[in-house]
This record gives sequence, C-alpha cells and structure tokens, in this order.
Amino acid sequence: MNVTLSRYFYLSLIILFLTIIIGSVYYMLGGFEEVKVYKLDPINRTVAGKMFITHYTDQAPIDFGTECREMVANGDIDGTLTIITFQNDTLPKNKIARFIGISLAAEMSEIPENFEVRQFQSNSRYAVFLSMHVLVQPRPHKIEAMLHAKAQEEGDELDDFFMEIRFPDNSLTVEGWTR
Repeated sequence: MNVTLSRYFYLSLIILFLTIIIGSVYYMLGGFEEVKVYKLDPINRTVAGKMFITHYTDQAPIDFGTECREMVANGDIDGTLTIITFQNDTLPKNKIARFIGISLAAEMSEIPENFEVRQFQSNSRYAVFLSMHVLVQPRPHKIEAMLHAKAQEEGDELDDFFMEIRFPDNSLTVEGWTR
C-alpha cells in the first residue's frame, strides 16, 4: 500500500515539474505574447531579389534568402530581408510562388546583376508584428487568416500576396495589402 502511494506521489511530482519546466521554456521563448493585427498607412516599397516557383522543400530559395540576409548583415545593401508569398490558385498544391529579396532602405543602391527590382505600392495594409522565437510563432496560415479576418472586419479585401519582413534581431512583420 505504501509503495503504491509513493509511486503516485513521485509520478505527480514528475508531471508537475515537467509542466513547470515546459511552461517556463514556452514563456522564455515568448509564447504567451499576444498577437495583434494593426491597420497601417499606405507605403511604397522597392524590393530587389528573385522570383522562385518551386516545391515547398526546395533548397534554392533558402540558399538565396541566406545570401540576402548576409548581404544585409555585411552592409553590402542597405535594407531588410523580405519574402513575398503569392497566393496563386493555378500552381499545383506542392508548389509555392515566392519573391525573395531585400526591401531597399535607400532609393539608390548597388544591386547585384542577377537581382530583379520590383516596386510595390499599397493602399492600406494590415500587419502582424512577431518578436517571439520561431518555435512558438503562430503558423503562416493562422497569421494569414488573422489578417484576412481583420480586413473583412474593416470592410477591406486583401491582395493575393503576403509580405514578410525579417529584421536582423529575428523579429518579423507579416503584411497583407489591400487592393
């Protein structure tokens, strides 16, 4: 009888300590931060980069994104890493269309030869600012659903792309632009 009682006691202690440890790690990674959607003013953004229409797991966009991040970190180009994901119904389910590049901070920048420059003009836009660790961030489809819901609540319709702006401190802004 005593052995059974001590087994349950130690099992409950282990479960309690694991819960406290997991909760603490989740808290330290920023998992309890509230995610809010903000309506922002119009903006013009110039992005230099490359278009990729590839399989979700293809390595080429990841390598190019790493190259862009290094250019920004080294000061070769003044700007921030930007990933524009297009919602394209004509692509097969296992493909994704992305424009990966650098949002230019200055109007005049030296851009590598293999980069394409695109201008983006928004009307109003909706944004989510995420500063928590990647492990506890909401998944992209959840963020996109939040942006769509806020836009519908305000009587707006979002365009067919989402813009991720990744800052050097690993924080992230996801924007949905109105038509």
